[in-house]
Amino acid sequence: MCCAGPLLALLGGIGITSAISALWMPVLAVLAVAAGLGVLAVRRRRRTAACGTAPAPADLGMPTVGPPSRQGRE
Repeated sequence: MCCAGPLLALLGGIGITSAISALWMPVLAVLAVAAGLGVLAVRRRRRTAACGTAPAPADLGMPTVGPPSRQGRE
């Protein structure tokens, strides 16, 4: 059911576009350009909002192998 909304919106958009283009062909070109601009705007917004990590050493908390250190015992 999570995909029903987007699929219905897509099919509805295709239906409306085909109905409008049957009446007036230049509207189809305008809608295609508007859809392309919308896709570009969403991609640009997602790219600027994408998160990243800063390069840094990772402390894994692994035990050391060897004799125990004498720090703090003196």
